[in-house]
Amino acid sequence: MYETTVTLVGEVLSVPKSRETRSGNQVVSFRMVSIARRFDRTNRRWVDGDRVYATVHCRKELAQGVLSSLDRKDPVVVTGKLRTREYEVEGQRRVTAEVEASAVGLDVLYDIRAGEDSTETSNTQTSNEEEALPYHLRAVNIVGSGTDERTPRPVGA
Repeated sequence: MYETTVTLVGEVLSVPKSRETRSGNQVVSFRMVSIARRFDRTNRRWVDGDRVYATVHCRKELAQGVLSSLDRKDPVVVTGKLRTREYEVEGQRRVTAEVEASAVGLDVLYDIRAGEDSTETSNTQTSNEEEALPYHLRAVNIVGSGTDERTPRPVGA
């Protein structure tokens, strides 16, 4: 069987929700939208184009990471297998797009959290905390705040 792999760049529309499968595995799902932009030469400005709405499903370690780090309105990049699901509502046939994610990350080009002040008290403490974190969290400069929550830190700070 052929599988279609896609990469969607967009915005999280819903708070990620966790559920457990019958076999006890965690699945985290959220809705997102990817909006094409194009330049309107007549009006000399950028305008919204087509929109792609999708439900993103994350499993295993990815589910844990998404649940602890993403929220509604976050800019994201999602890569995974595209599937469509057909269903009926009040006699009307509908189709929805779903992505079984293999990778999810913040789109740091549009991440407004990057401008927030750091709450770290010393460079030594920050360095040690960064080294203790998994590589994928250090790559976007997210460091521990001494609690279970992750606190974003400005790039280059």
